[in-house]
Amino acid sequence: MIRKYSFLGYLLILFVFAQQLRGQVKRPNGAQDSLDFDELKEIIAEQQEDSLKLKIAQGSLDKAINRLDTLRMADAYYFLSKLSRSNQLRYADSLIVITKNKNYERYPALGYLRKGNVRYEEGNYKEALELYLIASKSAKENGNELLYLKLKFNIGLLKNTAGEREEAQAIFLEYLSFLDQNPKFKTSSTYNRVLFALTDSYIYSNQFKLAEDYIDKGIREALKTNDISIYSNFVVYSGMYEYFSKNYNQAIDSLEKGKNLIQKSDEVKTRIAICDYYIARSYQDQGMAEQSIQYFRNVDRILKETEDVIPELIDTYDYLIADSKSKKNLEKQIEYINTLLRLDSIRHANQIYLTKNINERYDTVELISEKEKLIDQLQRDKFLKEETITILIVFLVVLIILATYGFRKSYVNKKRFLRLLEDQKTKEHNLLDFVDINTNISKKEDIDIPKDVVETVLKKLHNFENSVKFSKKHYTLNSLAKELNTNSAYLSKIINVYKNVNFANYLNNLRIDFAVDELASNKSLRSYTIKAIAEEVGFKNAQSFSSAFYKKTGIYPSYFIKHLEI
Repeated sequence: MIRKYSFLGYLLILFVFAQQLRGQVKRPNGAQDSLDFDELKEIIAEQQEDSLKLKIAQGSLDKAINRLDTLRMADAYYFLSKLSRSNQLRYADSLIVITKNKNYERYPALGYLRKGNVRYEEGNYKEALELYLIASKSAKENGNELLYLKLKFNIGLLKNTAGEREEAQAIFLEYLSFLDQNPKFKTSSTYNRVLFALTDSYIYSNQFKLAEDYIDKGIREALKTNDISIYSNFVVYSGMYEYFSKNYNQAIDSLEKGKNLIQKSDEVKTRIAICDYYIARSYQDQGMAEQSIQYFRNVDRILKETEDVIPELIDTYDYLIADSKSKKNLEKQIEYINTLLRLDSIRHANQIYLTKNINERYDTVELISEKEKLIDQLQRDKFLKEETITILIVFLVVLIILATYGFRKSYVNKKRFLRLLEDQKTKEHNLLDFVDINTNISKKEDIDIPKDVVETVLKKLHNFENSVKFSKKHYTLNSLAKELNTNSAYLSKIINVYKNVNFANYLNNLRIDFAVDELASNKSLRSYTIKAIAEEVGFKNAQSFSSAFYKKTGIYPSYFIKHLEI
């Protein structure tokens, strides 16, 4: 009885929540009771007005709540999450809450899919991937093959974004083959979306013949189904294909047409930025630098506005910075470098492709250094206008000194880097050999701890160091002492005497040694941000990691990573 009343109370809460979301929307006249998913989908598709579609979905939700029909409630929440712009995540969350412990064929997988799609459109690829994986597991467990393939397709989109083109293409082709062999599942919007994804992947992997075939097919399908939104995207890809084929005038013509269509259909602004980017590249490759810069500035404006960083657009700033340098416009150089630094800082950790490209072309530390030099130069230039030739000579001398210092610093850093690599290759993996324990145990008089206790703690520390648990868990002196079954006073003294450092530096040194080993042997780790690497090896933030790395090795992790790649 208690469970029964708890369940009814839970449904009452859901009813109140639905009423709050509904606001003043009235039920549409003639709405049928207990519409199933396909019936509701068909009725909504027949409507021309978005407001009427929302009313039908809301009416279906009201009836399902009154009948305590969880499955129909889930159907209504799903369509509301697709139709509502302001509450799409709230509706998707409601769907997940009421179906989380059910074994419905579609739910809760569709709720996670909806949330994942919203995060994907926002450029939050890391969260989108997590949601897609949860949805994929749910769909597979409930035997929904079609939904499982849809989710696999969405994960393919993320792989494509990460630069894993071949893997993404295999997923897209698998889904396309399934739709061709199962016409009942082949809706125009789904089919066009798969053609669009394949075209994108072939374009960016330089498979232009295949891209051309799918562009032609996509345009035919979009015109046949009157899908203006997808048609505009294929027109844009047509322009990109012409650009890569070096047909620059045709490229500009198609890209301008695609841009106009996208603006009319109220598409996301990043699609417009892609048009402007390839128009700019078309002018640039024809030697028409001034025309190209205007379009690169449009790309810059949109990236600043949306902060949705698309990997292929980021080298816009190469051209803008170069243009500013040629015009000796230091303010603009600083502005563009600041923008690039900001866009770099907001990238999501799972955008490996984006992270890799920015790190390869602009190391963060070097960008900050260049920005500071430019600011300093700007101030000096203003100062020189009011000073004599003597000050200019002094200035040149200072520059020579700075250059000499920079050269020496570079030389010292290079030596430290090579020494670190050599140490990494030759060092023993066992951080403390048991022979050393017996040899040095005579130090017990210095710390007044029984010999057997010292020996036991040192052996446990040896095992702790080899387990690399220090990279996965936050340790304090007390928590490690508890884990090693000793007290913090003993542990602190033993570490100070036998490791020759305090507890904090002991942990930091273990983590830095581990980081050096991993970076030297694991290429993919080098493509992470400094913050992400810091978290991987046990540090709370990038600053503490960089400081500890420099303290132990004499160089910063960004320098170490950069020279590993050379």
